[in-house]
Amino acid sequence: MQKRSHITGIEYAKSSFKNVSLVLLVALLLLSPLTKAKPLLRSSVSPEFSQGLHAKYLQLIADKMEMKLDLYPMPFARRVVALKSGQIDLMVGMQRESNIQDEVIYIYPSYEKLRHTFFVLKEQQHQLKQFEDLQQMTIGVTIHAKYYQRFNQQADLALIAVSSLRQKIDLLMKGRIDSFIHYQESTIPVLKSMALDGEIVKSDYQPTEYHPYYVTISEKSVLFPLKAKLSTVIRTATENGEFARIRQEHYR
Repeated sequence: MQKRSHITGIEYAKSSFKNVSLVLLVALLLLSPLTKAKPLLRSSVSPEFSQGLHAKYLQLIADKMEMKLDLYPMPFARRVVALKSGQIDLMVGMQRESNIQDEVIYIYPSYEKLRHTFFVLKEQQHQLKQFEDLQQMTIGVTIHAKYYQRFNQQADLALIAVSSLRQKIDLLMKGRIDSFIHYQESTIPVLKSMALDGEIVKSDYQPTEYHPYYVTISEKSVLFPLKAKLSTVIRTATENGEFARIRQEHYR
C-alpha cells in the first residue's frame, strides 16, 4: 500500500509540473506579441489614393521610425484638422505659408519640391496664356491647400474649393469650372485611368515656381518627443534619394 501511495505522489508531482509548465508556456505565447509589438503611427491619405504615393512615403517613414503604420482615409481638409487635434500623428504633402508657428510643426528639411499645374479642356487649352487670364475664369482648388505666392495673394480670383482631384475633374467636364490646379505628377495618371487624358490637358500658362513639401506633426502627436529623430530620418531619406526613387517607381 505504501509503494502504491509513493507512485501516486510521483505521478501527481509530474502532473503538477506539466500543468505549471503549460501555464508558463501559454503566458509566454500571450505576452510575446505584446513585448515585440511596434508602436503605432497614425496617419492619413486621400480616399482616392489609399495605395498611392503618399501612402508609400508614409510607409517609408514608419519603417525608418520602427513603427507600425495605421492609415485613415480622409480628404485633405479633414486631415489637417485631425493632425491639429491629435487624431493622427503625422501628415505628408504640407506646404508652409509663413514662418509663424501654429499648431502644425514642420519637420525640416522638406522631402520634395513640386510645381502646381493648371488643367483645362483641350478646346480651351490656349485660352489660359498668362496669369491675368485667370481673372476671367472659375478655378477648382483643394480645400485648405496652398499654391504659389501670386495665386494665393490674388484676392479677386473666382475659386471653387473641393475635397478631391476627381471632383475637380468632374466639375471641369460639366463646365462648372474653367480650369483646375493640381500636381501634374498625380493628375496625369488619374486622367489616363479615366480615359480623359485626350480631353483634359495642361494649359499654355503654367507657374514656374517649385514649392517645398514637408512632413508635419503637432504637439499632440506621439512623435513630438521624437521630432529630432524624425528630422534625421527625413534628411537621410531625402539626401540618399529614397523619396525620389519611390516617386519615380510609383509613376513608372
